[in-house]
Amino acid sequence: MINGIGCPIAFKLTQYDGANPIRSATCAWGESNDEQQLMLDDSLLNVVYSWNRVKSNEDAIDCEVTFKVVQGSVNEASVSVGLMLDRWSQDNYLLMPAAAYNGNRFRVSEQEYPPMLELEDEIGVNIPTTITDVPRLNLNEGPSKIELRTGDLATPAVGCFLRQQKKGLLLLTHQGTALGDSGLIVEESGDRSEATISISAPAVRSTKYSMCNSKELSDDRGYDFHEQDEVTIKFRLYVFDCPDISALFDYFSKIRKSLTGPTELRHEIPFSASWDILEEKYNRDNWQRDFEFYRSSTSPDPVFGEWQTGWVGGAINTYPMLGIGNGLSKERSIKTLNFLFDTIQAPSGFFYGIFCKGNRLGDAFRRHDENSIVLLRKNADVLYFMAKQLMLLDKLGEPITDSWKEGLIRACDAFVRLWNKYGQFGQFVDLDKEEIIIGGSASAGIAPAGLALAGQYFNRPEYVNIAKLAGQYYYDHFVKQGVTTGAPGEICQCPDSESAFALLESYVVLYEATGDRKWLGMAEETAKLCATWVVSYDYEYGEETEFRKLDLRSTGAVWASVQNKHAAPGICTFSGASLFKLYRATADDFYLDLLRDIAHNLPQYMSREDRPLRISWGGNRNGTAYSPPGWMGERVNLSDWEGKENIGEVAGGSCWCEVSCMLTYFEVPGVYIQSDTGYICAIDHVEAEVVDNNPATMTVRLMNRTRFTAKVNVFVESSSDMTKVLGENALLDHRTILIEPASDYTLTITI
Repeated sequence: MINGIGCPIAFKLTQYDGANPIRSATCAWGESNDEQQLMLDDSLLNVVYSWNRVKSNEDAIDCEVTFKVVQGSVNEASVSVGLMLDRWSQDNYLLMPAAAYNGNRFRVSEQEYPPMLELEDEIGVNIPTTITDVPRLNLNEGPSKIELRTGDLATPAVGCFLRQQKKGLLLLTHQGTALGDSGLIVEESGDRSEATISISAPAVRSTKYSMCNSKELSDDRGYDFHEQDEVTIKFRLYVFDCPDISALFDYFSKIRKSLTGPTELRHEIPFSASWDILEEKYNRDNWQRDFEFYRSSTSPDPVFGEWQTGWVGGAINTYPMLGIGNGLSKERSIKTLNFLFDTIQAPSGFFYGIFCKGNRLGDAFRRHDENSIVLLRKNADVLYFMAKQLMLLDKLGEPITDSWKEGLIRACDAFVRLWNKYGQFGQFVDLDKEEIIIGGSASAGIAPAGLALAGQYFNRPEYVNIAKLAGQYYYDHFVKQGVTTGAPGEICQCPDSESAFALLESYVVLYEATGDRKWLGMAEETAKLCATWVVSYDYEYGEETEFRKLDLRSTGAVWASVQNKHAAPGICTFSGASLFKLYRATADDFYLDLLRDIAHNLPQYMSREDRPLRISWGGNRNGTAYSPPGWMGERVNLSDWEGKENIGEVAGGSCWCEVSCMLTYFEVPGVYIQSDTGYICAIDHVEAEVVDNNPATMTVRLMNRTRFTAKVNVFVESSSDMTKVLGENALLDHRTILIEPASDYTLTITI
C-alpha cells in the first residue's frame, strides 16, 4: 500500500543544542526484519516496529514504533518516524486540520497584529490570496517546512491529495507520548520533488509561532534519554483512491475519530439554564444607555468595545432575544435595531463597521480615519440575521417597523449593485464609493443566505438570482479548492473557519429556498471542510491547568483560523443549525454528531455564580480575579502560540461566544426523536433513552443529572418528515419539556 505512492518510512534520532539540531542518525524501515538500530556517538537505540492491517478498513494500516536506549545515553534529543514521499509535487494539496490548507502556500504580507493590507501592490479587486506570517510551505524558492505540535491542530493528522496519482494519504496519530505532545513536521526538498511527513517525540521545533510571527525563538527542548529508556510512537496510515480535494475531506470526515473513538459527553449545565444566565448578563453588562443598543462585548477597548456590526454580535444578539427573551430583552432589542438603521446605515445602504463614543468608524484598524472602509462580512451578517428577524416577528405576529424593511431592502440593493459591478463581493469595500478595495476572498460567504432569505421575504427574485450566482462563485473559487478565507477582519486572508461555516449556512439556505439538490451537494462538501476546524478529541491538559481542574473538555471547540491559533466555544457567530438541517436532508448521522459536539461543548466555558472561572492569564494573575457570571472568553488554547504556560488556562473576557450559546438554545433541538424508527439524539446536557416502542406509542425517558432545571426543546418527527424543509425559526413549533434538577421525565409520543 505504501509503496504504491512512493512512501518509504525511516527513523531518526536527533540531538539538539536548545532547539537547534546539531547531529542526527537515521535508518530505514526494512522489509526483511522488524528491528533496526540508531547509533549516535556512544549511544545505541534499538528501533522495533510493526504494522497491522485495520480489519474495518482495507485502506489502512496501524503502525507502532518503539525506540529503546540499549547502550549509553543521549541528552536533549528526540526520536521521529518519517514518511518520505518521493513522488511529491508542489501541485499536491496539503491538509493539517485547523493549521494548514493547501499547505498555506500563498502570498505573504508580514505585519504586526492587527494586520491590514494597505500597500498599493497588495490591494485590489482580484488579488491572489494573501496571508500573514504563519507556518507554511514556501510559495517561492528556498526552504519549505511546517513545524507544529499536535496541539496546533484540531485533529493530530496530516492529509495529502496527490494530484498526479489521484490518491489520498491521511496520517493520524495521538496527542503525544510519555514525553509530552508530539511534533508534526512537513518538509519539502529544494526542488519540491520530495516531501517528508514526520512524527517526533517529544516535539522540538526550530522555531515556534506567535501572533503573526512564524520565526519566534523556540522554547522546545529535547529529552534526556538514558539506558533502558523507551518511547513508542503509534500512528494509522490511510492510502486511498482520491479523485479531488473534496474526496480528501470526505474521507477525513469518516476517520477523524478513528484513533480516539467517540468522546464521552460530560453534562455541565442545560442550554436553558445557560440562556437564563446570559440573558441576565446581557441586560446587566451589555446595555449601552447613552445610545440605547446592546453592546457587542463588555471589553473596555476604546474602539472595539461598544458596537461592531455583525461578526461578533451587533444585530445578531437581538435575534434570540426577540424570539424567546423577556419583556426587557425584547424592548432593548427593538431599540438596538432602531439604532442599526437610524445611526449605523450609510446612504448607500451599507453599514458602518464600528460605533464608538458617538462616532461611526470603518474596519481598517489603524486607519480609522478612513471610516468608509468596511469588512463586507459584517454587512453580510446583517443581511442574513435581519431577514431571519423579520421572518421571526411575522411568525410571532409582532409589528415590524417600516424603516427596518426599507433599510434591509437598501442593504440588499447595495449588495446587488456591488455584484453586478464586480462579479464578486470582495473582502473590504468603500461604503460611500461602493468600490471593492480588497477582493478575492470568501469573506462575505453568508451573503447568499441573506439575499436568498430577503428575496423570499420581499418576493424579489433578483435577490435570489444573485444569491445563486454568488453561491456558485464561492464554491468554484474556494470550497472546491479546499480553502475558504477572509471572514475575520484581522487575519488578512488566512484560511479560517468562519467563512467555511458561513458558506455552509448559505448552501443550506439556497437548498431550502430553491429545492435544487446541487446546493445540498455543495453544503455536504462544505460541512466536511468545516469539520476539519472542529476539535475531534479531548485534549489532555496539564495537571495544574484550570481546564484540567474544572474538567473542561475540548471536543467540539471550533478553531478560529491558521493565524489566531486557538479553538473557541462555538461557531463565530452561528448556532450550527445548518448541520441539523443537513442531517435531515441527507439522513447522514455525521452532521448531527458534529453538531452535538459543537453545541454540547459551549456552556461549560461560561463563568457562573456557582462555578466562577478564575482568570489565570491575560488579566489579574494574583489568583483572586474571576470572570463575572455569564461571561465567556474565546480562548480554548491547545496550542502554545501564546506560551506553553497558557495552554488550558482561562484568559477571561466577554465576547461573541455568548451569542453563539444563546443562538444554540434558540435554534438547535435539545433532543431529537424519530417516532417511527426509535432513533434519538440528545444534544443538550441531558440523557435520553427509549423505554418502550410499539406500533401505537413511543416512550422516552429524559434524564437531567445536572444541578439546574432544564427546559429542553424536544424535536419529534417521523423519518418521512425529514424530507420537509424546516425554514427559519423552526423550534418555535416544537415542545419544551421542563425537567427538575437530578430528575427524570417520561415522554409518551403517539405514532
